[in-house]
Amino acid sequence: MSESSKLPDNLSELLAHLHERQEKRGNCTMKDRAELWLRHGGENLDISPPNFHHALATWLANAGLVHKDKAQDVAAVLYCLGVTNSNNLFQKVNQGKLVTMGIGKNGRRNAKGQRKA
Repeated sequence: MSESSKLPDNLSELLAHLHERQEKRGNCTMKDRAELWLRHGGENLDISPPNFHHALATWLANAGLVHKDKAQDVAAVLYCLGVTNSNNLFQKVNQGKLVTMGIGKNGRRNAKGQRKA
């Protein structure tokens, strides 16, 4: 990944960067989405449809955006609001299209990629 497209490591800088993209209606690249998911423990989370809301709430808590004691409440709210795992990142993960970016089909870190038999 080129340095110019690498996400900032510092949380406050990262949030400022993401706010700027949102205000400009600029897209995060799929590499950025994969890096962001893996950065806060996403490789340890089960993002299958029945567990998606819990995984997303846990990730938000790991990132420091939600208090850890509120993660289950956030999961219930995400579920009620209709937040689904069919958005771009998680859909592509479930389709196995992010193996080259370090995320296997199960949503876990897969830095080796697929090996050809």
